[in-house]
Amino acid sequence: MKHLNLIILGLCLVLGAGGYLLIGKPGMADQPMETRQAALAEKVRLDPQSLTEGEMLSRLEQAVIDKPDEPQPHYFIGEMLRTQGRAEDAVRAYQSALRRDQDFVPALIGLADVLTQLADGMIGPDATRLYARAYQLDESQVSAGMRAAMGAAQAGDQEKAEQAMRYIYARLPEDDPRRERFRPMIEAIGQAPAEPE
Repeated sequence: MKHLNLIILGLCLVLGAGGYLLIGKPGMADQPMETRQAALAEKVRLDPQSLTEGEMLSRLEQAVIDKPDEPQPHYFIGEMLRTQGRAEDAVRAYQSALRRDQDFVPALIGLADVLTQLADGMIGPDATRLYARAYQLDESQVSAGMRAAMGAAQAGDQEKAEQAMRYIYARLPEDDPRRERFRPMIEAIGQAPAEPE
C-alpha cells in the first residue's frame, strides 16, 4: 500500500511537470520583476490613466524600495488603501510616511482623517493633535486647523476651540469666502469676532 501511494504521487508529479512544460505559465507572463516594473514605468509615462489599482500599488511599492527614506510613496499607499475601505492598513501606511518625515503635512492630515473615520466622525485627541500640527506647519491647511478646533470643542475645551477658531479666522484674507463659513462656527463655540468697519 505504501509503495502504491508513492507510485501515485510520483505519477502525479510527472504529469503535473509535463503539463506545466506543455502549457507554460497560465495567467502570468514569465518576466522578472525588473522587466515588469520597467513596463509599468513606461505605462506611467505614456498613459498613466490606464493603470489599474494593482499596477499603481506595484509602482508605489517599488518606489518604497527605491527610495526607502521618502514619505510620499507610503502616503500614496495610505491614500489607495483608504479608498479601498482598508482604514487600518491606511493608518499603518500613513504612520510609515511619518516615521520618514514627522512633519509631512499630507500624511498628518491623512492619518487624522482616517482616525476620525474609524471613530465614526468624532475627532479624538490623536486626530486633534495631528490636525493642529498640520495647520501649525502650513497655515494654508485651514480645514485642518478648523478640525483641530472642532476636536477641542468635542473634548469639552470650548475656550481652546474658540481661540483656535479666532486665530484661523484672523489670518484669512478679508475677501476669503471661508470667513462667512467660520462665523457661524465661532458663534456656536463662543462669541463671534466683530466685523472690521
